[in-house]
This record gives sequence, C-alpha cells and structure tokens, in this order.
Amino acid sequence: MMNMLTRFSLKQKAIAATIVLVLVLLSITLVSLVSFSSTQERLTKVTSQYQPKMLSAMQLTSHFYHSLSVLGNYLIEKDDYNMNLYREKVNDINSTLTELVNLTNLNPELDDSEQLLRIRQLVDKIITHNISMLELAQNNNKNMPAIGIASSKLEPIAINMNQIVNDLLLATAINEQQSILPLIEDLRYNWIMLVSEVRNYLAFRQLPTIDEIALFKTGVNQSFEALEIRRYEMDDDQLDLLDEFEANTAAYQAALVQAINIHAGNNWRADRQLMKQNITPTLKELTKELEVLVTKQQRRIHESNLALSKQISEAENTIRFSIQVALAIALLVIFLSFKNKRLLSDILIHKESERKLFHKAHHDTLTKLANRAFFDDRLFKMFLDQETRSKRRSKRENNLEINSYFFGLLYIDLDGFKAVNDNVGHDAGDFILIEVAKRMKNVVRNSDIVCRLGGDEFAVLLNDINHINSIEKISENLCKTISQPYHYKEQVLNVSASIGFSYSRHPQLPLHKKVKFRMEAIIKQADTAMYHAKENGKNQYAQFK
Repeated sequence: MMNMLTRFSLKQKAIAATIVLVLVLLSITLVSLVSFSSTQERLTKVTSQYQPKMLSAMQLTSHFYHSLSVLGNYLIEKDDYNMNLYREKVNDINSTLTELVNLTNLNPELDDSEQLLRIRQLVDKIITHNISMLELAQNNNKNMPAIGIASSKLEPIAINMNQIVNDLLLATAINEQQSILPLIEDLRYNWIMLVSEVRNYLAFRQLPTIDEIALFKTGVNQSFEALEIRRYEMDDDQLDLLDEFEANTAAYQAALVQAINIHAGNNWRADRQLMKQNITPTLKELTKELEVLVTKQQRRIHESNLALSKQISEAENTIRFSIQVALAIALLVIFLSFKNKRLLSDILIHKESERKLFHKAHHDTLTKLANRAFFDDRLFKMFLDQETRSKRRSKRENNLEINSYFFGLLYIDLDGFKAVNDNVGHDAGDFILIEVAKRMKNVVRNSDIVCRLGGDEFAVLLNDINHINSIEKISENLCKTISQPYHYKEQVLNVSASIGFSYSRHPQLPLHKKVKFRMEAIIKQADTAMYHAKENGKNQYAQFK
C-alpha cells in the first residue's frame, strides 16, 4: 500500500484529496437537499391540512351550539328572523363539514375518514331531530298530547253539554217547575267550574288544580243525582236531555282522565323527550368525536414542529460544517445558504399563517372585534393576573393597596336592533353593528377590550380600575355615544344600549373558589344587571348590587 502511494506525486495526492473532499461535500449536500425537501413537505401539511382541519372542527362545534341556541329562541319567539338565522347555521355546518372532508381527502394516509363518516352521521341525526323539534313547535296538539285530547274530545263535548244544560234549564222554566230550577242551576254552575278548572290545569299544569277538578267533578255528579231523583216530575223532552247529559258526562270524564294522566306524567311534552332522549346524547357524542379530531390534529402539529426543529438544526449544522471544511466550494455553500434562507422564509410564512388563523378564530369577521373565545381567554387571564398581584403585594410590609387593583366587566345589549333588522334589512343591521363597534372603541381606553359575544350582544373588559365611578363614567359615555343617530342610505336609524356591569372585587363573587367559578359568577352578575337596565327603561346602565 505504501509503495502504491509513493508512486503518486504531491500534486496528484492533492488532486485525489480534493476529489475525495468534493465527493464528501457532494454527499453532504445531497443529504441536506433531501432534508430540506422533507421539511418543506411537513410545513405544507401543517399549514394546508392540520391547522385548517383543527380550526374547522372547532368551528363546527361552535356552529352546532349556536344553532341550538337559535333553535331555542325560535321555539320561544317563532319569528322569521330566528328561523332564517337557524337555516344559515345549518348551511354553515354543512359547508364546514364539507371542508373537513376535502382536507382529509388531501392526505388519504391519515386515519380520519372513518371518524368523519361518524361525524357526518351524527350531524345528519341531530339535524333530523331538529326538524322534528320544529314540527312539534308548529303542532301543539302533537307536542302536548293532552292539549290534543282537549281539542278533539273535551272541548266539543263541553260545548255540547253547555247547550244541553241551557236547554234543560229553558224547558224547566217553561214548565214552571220551580222546585227543579235550583237543582239545574247547581248542575250548570258545577259544570261550568269543572270545565274552567280543566282548562286552567291544561294551560298552567298546577297540581292544586287537580283537587279543584275533583271537587267540581263530584259537584256535577251530586247535582245530576239530585235531578235523577226528580225524574218523575219531568216531561219526555227533559228526560231526553237528562239522559243525553249523562252519556256525554261519561265520555267527558273518560277523556278527562286520559288527558290528566298524560299531562301529569313525565312525557307530557314531546319536545322535551326529544331533547332529552335524542338531541342531547347525540350532541354529546358529536362533541366527543370533534374533541378527538382536534386533539389528533394538535398532536400532529406538535410532532411536525418537533421534526421541523430537528431538521432545521441538522441543516444548520451541515451548512456550518461545509463552510468550515472547504472555502473552495463556496458556490456549494452559497447554494446551501440559499436553501436555508428559503427554509427560513417558509417558516416565517408558516408563522404568519398561524397568526392569521389564530386571529380569525378569536375575532368577529363583521366588526373585527374580539369574539367569545378571546373574551373567555382574556377574562381567565385577568383573574389570574389579579391573583398574582395580590400575592405579590401581600409579601410587602406596607400592604395598604392590596385591593386597589381590580377590573370591570360590562355586558351590553342593543335596544331596537331587532326592529332595524326586521324593518330595514340585515344590511342595515350589519351597518349598525359595525358603527356601534367603532363608537365603543372610541369611548374606551386603549388598555380596555371590546368584544362581540354574538348577535347584538357585546362585552367590555376594563383594565386597572381604581374606583367604581370610573366604570360608571365609561358606561354613561357608551350609552350616550351608542344612542346617537345612525345615517344609513338617507335614513336615520336609532338604537340604544342597555348596560350591566360588575367588577372583580365584588363582595358577592366567590373569591375563594377557582377562576372558572368566578368567571361564571361575574358574567352572570353583569348579565343580570343588564336585564335590570332593560326593565328600568333601556338606554341606561345598571350595577349589580
């Protein structure tokens, strides 16, 4: 071997070493290129599949709960506005689910197809149940069987029997049978009261009313028995009327027993049974499936980020090694640096995409305000920040201002917005919402947060409040600003605001409990105060006492 090496000149050895070095560097370069290619592929999957799929699953959950809320409003109001809003939500659900399916089809190797098929079946099932709920809302007789019995049996019999009693009373008066007249009057009184109490029970479903029904039912029977004893004094027409009354009484009481048994039972409303037995369990199952889908995407994003970090680190080490080994292959180093810059550019694009997706998920598309998700997250953090400040101050010797810091929560509902929406149109309603959002942001401080919770409901989180007077001043300014006229297409529109507020140091807040319970409590306080403001005349604010 040594003899072979001595045959080559120094120049030849240098050339050979250079060739070997170039081959090694070429191998390193090829490995780097493969690594860059794999990194770009992972970035593409994260930005175009995993994150959009996770966001779509979260939006689908939000659409479903919102659709049920709108459906509940429709069952109460039974208006076109809520029905149209419900149809829009169903369209949102279908489009979001279609988007999920399309994203899954982009990457067939992932095991999401079967899960999406189950989600599709659950979605169709809930929508079918919702349609049944709407049908029940349009048909009280079907929704409440006892009402159906009353309409088809009890009321027709009651009307007929009223006529029978009146005819019997008239015939007795014509025959001048003064001894029988009081008995028929008693029968008519007891019958009228029985029918009235039956209607009262079917309308309000109050248990004491059943005792009143039994009382007047007994009165009818006793009055009839008293007339039966005097049959010998009656003519044929009176006897026929009395017999007809007896037959109708038996039919009425049989139908009454059936109606009361149904109305007093647990299944007296079909829509409640449908919600309890079908919609709620199916919705829980759907929510669980969507949570699993979101968790799966989060895991994939996490794994991809770890792999990306590792690949980026390896690529940087390779480039650094190549530069240290040979400046002679500068062209190759420049090429690798160019690839590295391209990779960093892709990462920046990836981060910007993440930022945009986060902003979209936490802000309202119409008003550009923070949405419910952002509101819940920020309220949670504000309670945690308040705890941290209190603990930090409690360690100081001069602890005079432990409770000086707190924050306020305003709950705002627009007065007259529904009238604008119904009478002028949804475009006008959107214009009002956008203008209200601008006016509110102009009133509050830069450190405060204005949120749109949904529909015409808003909330404002007020930071670093030292006195309740500050909250009252801001609430008063919001009322004045929002109630100013709105000029829309040569029309002048008017809405106002009812505002309820509470604050984080309110004595009725459960400060010893977890943040979750305090969040629920302060939201309930502000919401209650807002409804007090509405009840007191609207276009004003109220503090939760």
